[in-house]
Amino acid sequence: MKTSELFGKEVLDANANRVGKVADIEFDLSQGVVNNLIVKAGFTKKLTIPLSSIDKMGDKIILKVKQEELK
Repeated sequence: MKTSELFGKEVLDANANRVGKVADIEFDLSQGVVNNLIVKAGFTKKLTIPLSSIDKMGDKIILKVKQEELK
């Protein structure tokens, strides 16, 4: 999957509740890997989600954790 395909994808928690949409991606350029997804949840709230919290990626991104566990 291309990183450009991630922007705007809907993010769901472990209970299939909508968390938000992918707004940005944090990279580690020295290693060439994606570290975190930045998810816009509401008008001003942004959540940083590490890749270790992601269960599945497809049409939607499904997390391993519940929305209450996200910071």
